[in-house]
Amino acid sequence: MKKYFKLYWKENTLLIFIILLGAVAQIVASVLNANVLNALIAFDWRTMIVSIIWVTLLQIAYIVTLLMKIPYQAKVTQLMVTAIRKDITQSIEKLSYQAFHDKHSSSFASWLTNDINTIEENGFAGIYEIITLTITGIGAIIALLYFHWSILLFSLISAIFTLWLPQLVTKRVQEATLEVTHEEEKFMQIVTDTLQGFDTLFSYNLLSRITRRIEEGSKKVAQSTVNQHTQVTYSAILGASGNLIGQIGVWVLSAVLAFRQVISIGSISATEGLSFQIFNSVGNITNYWTQVRMVYPIFEKFASIEQVDQPIYDKFVVDETGIDLKKLSYAYDNQFVFEELDYHFNFGHKYAIIGPSGSGKTTLLNILNGKLTNYTGSARLMGNELKAVDGFDIRQEVMYLDQTPYIFEGTIRDNVSLNNDFSDETIWAALKKAGLEATVQDLNGQLDGNIGESGRLLSGGQKQRLALARGLAHGKSIILLDEGTSSLDQETALKIEKDLMKDPSLTVIMITHHLHSEIEASLDGILHLGT
Repeated sequence: MKKYFKLYWKENTLLIFIILLGAVAQIVASVLNANVLNALIAFDWRTMIVSIIWVTLLQIAYIVTLLMKIPYQAKVTQLMVTAIRKDITQSIEKLSYQAFHDKHSSSFASWLTNDINTIEENGFAGIYEIITLTITGIGAIIALLYFHWSILLFSLISAIFTLWLPQLVTKRVQEATLEVTHEEEKFMQIVTDTLQGFDTLFSYNLLSRITRRIEEGSKKVAQSTVNQHTQVTYSAILGASGNLIGQIGVWVLSAVLAFRQVISIGSISATEGLSFQIFNSVGNITNYWTQVRMVYPIFEKFASIEQVDQPIYDKFVVDETGIDLKKLSYAYDNQFVFEELDYHFNFGHKYAIIGPSGSGKTTLLNILNGKLTNYTGSARLMGNELKAVDGFDIRQEVMYLDQTPYIFEGTIRDNVSLNNDFSDETIWAALKKAGLEATVQDLNGQLDGNIGESGRLLSGGQKQRLALARGLAHGKSIILLDEGTSSLDQETALKIEKDLMKDPSLTVIMITHHLHSEIEASLDGILHLGT
């Protein structure tokens, strides 16, 4: 968390200065309260009125600092929150395909929402409260010197005791907070999974399952949250106990000093107000510090993906043409899906991979796309061993289209360009090759027509064609199709596959369970797996 305060140190310095002005106004007003009471006791109306005016002006000044502080604190907090989200997403970008899928995507969503809210409310807000209370407390301690040193000494001893008490339960609070974040991640997974299955549940008249699953998940979050608040309450009670003892002690000591005429009667009012500020500050500092400590495990969780060792890759150099497989093997849980596979794919040629389910067809494409690197043997692209080079370089050349491509909420243009700067001509040309030109022309808004969440306004076949257009627009020269036209009617699928076969600039490797005779005649090779 310190990193983000340093990142925006100028903004935080200005905020602290505003806090300081408000604290000074409050403390001076508290000291002047003694003058008001002393003047009243002495029937010195002029001094009393002047003192009341000063106290009023100082309180107005304090209110003005609040008007400045609250919105500016929100602005600075959001700057730091955005920086945290940026760091998290940049760390996610560096994860390998396998490392990313070791976690449920909704866990990352929970990090960027629930955990960030916890950091904002308990972390940053807590730090600013601690700064405010510290400045106020120190100012009040200094002000007590104006009355008598013994009051200051007693206040310091009591303050240290009050700070120490809540530390007895700090570890329990941190453990409870970490448990809450884990339950929130699980709950996010339940919500995402359940709502995405709405259509299926609707078809089976099982929509009541939505409420049941979410209610069950919510109860677990509630249980961990109640436990967290219970631990925080113990911390607050310990801090409040020290606060109460300190305030009563200062009041009694001030009364004794006044009785002995060491300080004035009016000073009792001032020391009472100042001691309240001191012990209120100390008591609340312990509570806020406990809240701040609650977010430490969250940052440690974030750091876990930042600390993933980044491998040192070989430079991607084009030495050869084609894709060469030699003694390539891959296993899941020590069970080989294929062993010592030898094959060569020439660039510009067209190939089909066929075989029964479970024979490793999709696994092979995932190796060629750089997703799976824990294979044995050799798989080379342009002379580069796939597991030795950065997957980014591989995917600059290769497009992978599976049976259920992901479509982003937004427009046709957004989904084809992926926010790259493509001309309309490039996008339309890709749509035409993918057989989607006429559909988009009929769409309201055409390229800028919104296709809904996950492309819900498109059919399954149209989604596949849109994903194909995306790859063609990005200039990929190697096309990996994993049943990439399976959602299309036979006539449309055949037309698109024929167009791909005719393009001499493309290397096409396709998985199919239904190889059409016309396509088979156009192929340069067929790789049989599982035979």
